[in-house]
Amino acid sequence: MGKTKTLKTNYALPGQPMTEEEVKRMVQETQHGKFHSMQDLKQKIAEWKSKFAR
Repeated sequence: MGKTKTLKTNYALPGQPMTEEEVKRMVQETQHGKFHSMQDLKQKIAEWKSKFAR
């Protein structure tokens, strides 16, 4: 009988262990966040560049 293969995936930063349930909860929370279209982002970046252009 062979060894069973187990997944030991670390979803957190080193030194900060998290369970898979915590990761799933965090992903769900971020999906309810604020999103922008690509056109809006390009416009905001252009405004930022013009504001800080040398």
